[in-house]
Order: sequence, then structure tokens, then C-alpha cells
Amino acid sequence: MFSIDLECKNEHRFEGYFKDYNAFKDQEKKKIITCPLCNTSEVKRIFTGCSIQAKSSIDIDPKRKHPRIFESLREINNYVRNNFEYVGDNFAEEARSMYYGLEDYRNIYGKTSLEDIKELAEEGITVFPLIDADKFEN
Repeated sequence: MFSIDLECKNEHRFEGYFKDYNAFKDQEKKKIITCPLCNTSEVKRIFTGCSIQAKSSIDIDPKRKHPRIFESLREINNYVRNNFEYVGDNFAEEARSMYYGLEDYRNIYGKTSLEDIKELAEEGITVFPLIDADKFEN
């Protein structure tokens, strides 16, 4: 059994459940599928992101090792530490200074409180917390 998204001529959207695709096509041809809101049989199939089966464009090699989430977190952290400037406890102040044009923009990382992170977000300043994988990995 599978579902198909449908829409009637009055723009009511609903789902129809069918034994298989042939059952759907048969009922569609006979015009016995009706809208549950207005009872019209003038319905059409609509395609949504869920109803389209997309195939990955990446050829997956089962022999290739794929990184685990904790390995990926470590890679992100290493990249930031090697390519960004560490500003210590002054992270929130430095981020604000750059955001408001008081300092030139540069990539930084550092320490700040959860309250400061919330205030930065309210001001429209995007921050990305680094997660220490070693603290969470079993």
C-alpha cells in the first residue's frame, strides 16, 4: 500500500491510499477518486518532494571508508583551530565589533557563555558552536 498526493479542481489537497500503482491508475481512469471535502471527481496527482524518488548522483563505493560523525567533528574543529584566530574569552565582543564595522572582518573562534550566544543571535550575528567529540563519543 502506498499514498499519492492529490488535488481537486477546487485546490483541496489530500492523500489517496492505493494497493499499488495500477490500482491508482485504474481508479483515476474510472474517475472514482473523489475529494473528501467537496466530493468532486476532477482530481489530479501532484508531485511533492516526498513522492519523487531521487537517486543520489554520488556513486557509493562500499569498500570506501565513510567518516563517522565524531571523526567529522574532529576535522571541523581542527580546521577552525588551524585557520581561525583564537580570541579567548573575548569572542562575543570581537564578533560584535566586526558585525558593526568597528573592526575588519576575520575568522575567529573563542569562548563565550550561552547567554552571550543568545544575545548574538538576537542581534543577527551567526555563531557556530564547536563540539568536542571526545566528550561525547563512547
